[in-house]
Amino acid sequence: MKDEVFNINFRKLGIEKLPTKMRNSFWIAFVLVLIIPLEALYNEFLRARKQNLIRLKTTCQKFSMQKRLNDVFDPLDRRIEIVKAVLFDGTYLYTEAEDDQYKSKTKWLFGNENPIYLYTEAELYSEFDFIVKIPNSGINQIQLKAEIEYYMLQSKQYKIQII
Repeated sequence: MKDEVFNINFRKLGIEKLPTKMRNSFWIAFVLVLIIPLEALYNEFLRARKQNLIRLKTTCQKFSMQKRLNDVFDPLDRRIEIVKAVLFDGTYLYTEAEDDQYKSKTKWLFGNENPIYLYTEAELYSEFDFIVKIPNSGINQIQLKAEIEYYMLQSKQYKIQII
């Protein structure tokens, strides 16, 4: 229903608007020649509308941006991936005084559970919020950066990594 508004056949419309007495081959050809620039503008409008609808549907969320980047730069293999830059989640060590009396925060280092690894602050910190992993297939990085920066939040930092 929405797209029916934009389905216009200018050739048919031009011929229908001709008076009945003038509907011969000369006047039909004359009207069709006048309609050619209008059809070119109309086709350009439809292309721009399609691009605007795609941009409106894409958000700054990871999966939305990843889908858009794969659609544009790697449509067949879809190897572009967005991952968070911090690889380790930190484990905070509580003292006995900080432990909650209702819900214990105590974790045992030896037992049946997985071991807890301790990382330094430098290992947990990253200056980037996310990493865009791209294949080494000749993707234009200037266009890629422009596409990423159009959709991402301005407060976020990113790094492009070739895999």
